Amino acid sequence: MNDHELNAWLLQAGFKLSEPLSDPINATIANATTPLMHAARFGNDEVVNALLARGANPSLLNADLNGALWFACFADSVSCATALIQAGAPLDSQNINGATALIYCASAGKTPLVRLLLDKGANTALMTLDDFTALELAANRECMKMLKQIASHV
Repeated sequence: MNDHELNAWLLQAGFKLSEPLSDPINATIANATTPLMHAARFGNDEVVNALLARGANPSLLNADLNGALWFACFADSVSCATALIQAGAPLDSQNINGATALIYCASAGKTPLVRLLLDKGANTALMTLDDFTALELAANRECMKMLKQIASHV
């Protein structure tokens, strides 16, 4: 994706542009949402990769304490999640409800993403504010099996 295409995407998404292009890379719109979070939320791996290549920070969190990785998981995008993890997105950040990307994915039955997060070392012991772990919230048998397997080795 070239700079012109990325500028067009940023404008369409509601981000204000300035020169040079690097200035709005970590700018925010409503709810402290960055361009990287917005692209991840829609599973747009082309834009996610373009933003990361231009220095977007994968560690930033929005007002709800969700980061780009959480949004990639929401979008059910393994490719976006993989790119974000490789760029250094934190695996275990907890949002205002205490949910991590792993807890969310397990509770939503997003098996391929649960596998990815576990393979990358996501912490299975973290709990939501209601004291539930990813294992306790697992929505399907496959997620439950993966999480139980990890728990049995701890």
